[in-house]
Amino acid sequence: MKLKTKVLALSLLTLLLPWSGWKLLQELERYLRETQETALLDSARIVAGAMPLEFQTRLLFAPDRYVLLRALPRPPSLDGYPDDWPGLNQAQLFHPAGDGHTVRLLAGNHANRLYLLFEVETGNAAAVDELRANGMTLLTRDPRGLDRFVIRPGAPGPLQLRGEGGRSGQGEGYWLDTPAGYRVELSLPAGDENTDLNLQVPGTNAAGEWIRLVPEWERLSAWLARTAGQTSRAWLVDREGWVMADSRPPGAHADAGPAPQTTWLQRLAYRLVADAEMELREDWPTDPVRFDEAAVGQALAGTEAIGWSQDLDTAVVRNTAAVPLVLDGAVRGAVVLQSSSDGLLLVTNRALGRLLFTTLALSFGLVAGLWYFASRLSRRVRRLSQAVSEAMGERADPDSLPLRRDRDELGELARNNEKLLRAVSDYSQYLQTLAGKLSHELKTPLAITRSSLDNLSSQSLDAESRRFLQRAQEGVERQAVIVRAMSEASRLEAAIGAADWEQVDLAELVARCVAGYRTVHSGRRIDLRLPPDPMPLECAPDLLEQALDKLVDNAFSLIGPDDEVGIALRRAGDAYELAVRNTGSTLPDDFRERLFDSLVSLRAKRGAEPHLGLGLYIVRLVVAAHEGEVSARNLPGGAGVEFLIRLPKTRG
Repeated sequence: MKLKTKVLALSLLTLLLPWSGWKLLQELERYLRETQETALLDSARIVAGAMPLEFQTRLLFAPDRYVLLRALPRPPSLDGYPDDWPGLNQAQLFHPAGDGHTVRLLAGNHANRLYLLFEVETGNAAAVDELRANGMTLLTRDPRGLDRFVIRPGAPGPLQLRGEGGRSGQGEGYWLDTPAGYRVELSLPAGDENTDLNLQVPGTNAAGEWIRLVPEWERLSAWLARTAGQTSRAWLVDREGWVMADSRPPGAHADAGPAPQTTWLQRLAYRLVADAEMELREDWPTDPVRFDEAAVGQALAGTEAIGWSQDLDTAVVRNTAAVPLVLDGAVRGAVVLQSSSDGLLLVTNRALGRLLFTTLALSFGLVAGLWYFASRLSRRVRRLSQAVSEAMGERADPDSLPLRRDRDELGELARNNEKLLRAVSDYSQYLQTLAGKLSHELKTPLAITRSSLDNLSSQSLDAESRRFLQRAQEGVERQAVIVRAMSEASRLEAAIGAADWEQVDLAELVARCVAGYRTVHSGRRIDLRLPPDPMPLECAPDLLEQALDKLVDNAFSLIGPDDEVGIALRRAGDAYELAVRNTGSTLPDDFRERLFDSLVSLRAKRGAEPHLGLGLYIVRLVVAAHEGEVSARNLPGGAGVEFLIRLPKTRG
């Protein structure tokens, strides 16, 4: 992993800063919510405990079966559609009996008129036709008398009803068939406050049962408004969740003003900070008739509860507290308090936005600073590494190293590398001239030794002395071979500058050399691969032939009689590649870069012919004179070794 990548990965730890700020904001928001919950729950307990005895008694002796009679803000249109009825889903439900009918009932009053909405589900179209023909009966009673209305439309449409009983009055309505049954909407003369209904529909359990229409307890609503205060709204619900009193002022059926709108991103941010499980409400009813929230259900079961909800499209967040109302040892209802806030979400979002902006800006600044520092440090290290690599080349120049004047650790490293490279350069120059110096110094003593042995051989010697003389002459010849090899390297270095350059066909030159190798190494396997087209090259042919000789001799010296030497010549872009490979041996990885240095030999076994490590060094000198490159590698799977000479088609 590169230095910049490591620093970048390390800089990601700065993201802990916005994360910790976000967790702190969560704790703060949770603390604010808990404070609001505690205050609202205490207020609900106070309201429940201070409930006047009159209303407790009224709740205790409430009828078993009743429907809330709501005050309608405007008269509904008699068209059979429930669009102008608030909260059809909060209608009283009569469970099916008999042939499976289900009845939903809504009741309301406006301008001394009683409005009823029946929605009947039968699931049987034939039963609806039969019911229209036979009709159904609606009975109403109050302290002033009993009325009977027969509803028999014959066909869907408007209805005209006249009461048959102790009071005169005319009603009207509308019958509408629905996919699941039918819907009846009625307008009747308003009765007394204590009015009962008896709806006789064939196939339902409503027949024969009286249902009390209970209007909102306005006096209790006024008491709740005074007790709950202006910051929250209070309701009294019975044991079924029906609203008996509402602290909202009478006649106020709309919110004070439109709630602030929020974007989906703001709402998502708040849910991440506050509570991902908070209930989302698309539309909270302005005047709820019945509560089905979980908190109210827990209170009616005898446990105090808190619930939170958020509007789907606005910034309104509602906190609902419900406290059970226990009378005579049983839960008879519950006091529900609710506080709504436009500011909780907005303030949280604003704080979250500022927090994220500040922490992320700081994190990005730190990351950018660390990235700049890592990039600059990486560039300096790369410059130093590249300079050291170049200084390790043929013409090493330690004085060209950068950063030597810097005062930090990299400057100290550059100065130490300069010292090391000077020592390596001096040692390399010493090795390069060592062969020439040794050959020059050894020629004279070698000639003296050889002449002395020749003179001695002309004398009459016994067999034992003659044997020692022969061994001495063999040693002298071996020393002469070594001196000639060292002299050859020295002469080649001097001859490169004076070499004759000419245009030749490289393929023909290689083919001619291989023909000679096959003659010298008869019986050995030599594989030659040449391209069919000529390969013109301006070169020093004698030097190239000598370099190829060294590579082939090196290959044959490392393999057995059954192994193969392969020679291949090919085009490679703007250069020619000459490859010499052999099977049966591989190179150690540690010395691959030193193979072409002077006086370096990696042979594990020494034969009769001395090897001073000058052959590959001569190859490097010849290739460098042609501005080419030479390299060595092990073949895949340990199949052997390949030496590759790359020569540019044109010299620079």
